[in-house]
Amino acid sequence: MSMKSITDTQKDAIGEIMNIAMGSAATAASELLNAKVWITTPEVSVLQASTMKREELEPAICVKIVYTKGITGSNLMLLKQNDVQMILNQLMGQPLEISPDFEFDELNISAVSEVMNQMMGSASTSLSKFLEMNIDISTPVPHIMDQINLSELQDFGPDDMVVAVNFNLTIEDVINSEFVSVLSIDLARELSDRLIELNTPQEEPEPEPESAPAPIAQQPELSAAQPGTTPAQGYPPQGVMPQPPQSPQGYPPPGMGYPPEMAYGYPQPYGGYPMQMPINIQTAQLHQFESFGSSLSGEQKDNLQLLLGVPLQISVEIGTARRRVKDILEFTQGTIIELERQAGAPVDVMVNGNLIARGDVVVIDDNFAVRITEIIKSKFMDSLGKE
Repeated sequence: MSMKSITDTQKDAIGEIMNIAMGSAATAASELLNAKVWITTPEVSVLQASTMKREELEPAICVKIVYTKGITGSNLMLLKQNDVQMILNQLMGQPLEISPDFEFDELNISAVSEVMNQMMGSASTSLSKFLEMNIDISTPVPHIMDQINLSELQDFGPDDMVVAVNFNLTIEDVINSEFVSVLSIDLARELSDRLIELNTPQEEPEPEPESAPAPIAQQPELSAAQPGTTPAQGYPPQGVMPQPPQSPQGYPPPGMGYPPEMAYGYPQPYGGYPMQMPINIQTAQLHQFESFGSSLSGEQKDNLQLLLGVPLQISVEIGTARRRVKDILEFTQGTIIELERQAGAPVDVMVNGNLIARGDVVVIDDNFAVRITEIIKSKFMDSLGKE
């Protein structure tokens, strides 16, 4: 590539797009970290990839997000290692302090990937709606960098231009810092042109001139029947069209202006006036079914016996509890987990994960057992066939 750049209009469009995307990412991070997250309005700049030096972010964590559907290219997210350490401390429930002995081992790198996956997944979903296209991303991959050198992660030449989008990042009681998102010129153009296209009004074709309506032949005006004739009973004099009655507000009755057969959903007499249709109401006759057992043939009963011989998994649940990830990571031998039930309360008898009964724990020949005290009526129990 050469010294390509983007226009001011495209730059403004990129700022709007990244603002929408990072707003959704902040919401996802807030739910994941259980803390308020703010990401400010971005600042967009265009510069050479070789001059992309941010000493204030070094040493850095560079997270590479590759777009796999909808758009092509990748997004490089640059964050300070100390900021990422504080984010992981908040996620794991560790003290919110910078430790010089902290290492980005396999576990920490995996946690960073999951945080960025949640954030950028939410951002891509927001972009899909905003740009009206399906956008998917690959799993984000973090890279440890002592010094920022984009050519290590992207095939940038010495003269290639990139779009850098700066954000201020604030996590309540955790960090107040910044990060940078780096896009290639081609990806920035693709995104901005899509937004500009959606916001450009489309020229509507000029309507074709309407042809003048054909003249309506005038009917002879007849105000009375011809001498010597008598109008038929219920019909107007010959040659005079009937006039429909007007409602009190001066509007014609419902159905006028439509074909008579469409005005009320059933055929109408002349003029579109509704007519009373007879309604035939009959009492529904329900079929009387025979009992289940008497309707089975010998072969069907044998098949039922085969089904009744199928083994099921039975388990007994003493109680349950919910804990956060950071609490589970602190479990050691001797840790006490408090359940939601009192000591001596009935236990649940589960069959294939379905509650069917409750009972008391007893000891038989030095083995634990359950004495059933209550059968739970459920759809699962009703579905089990009985001979």
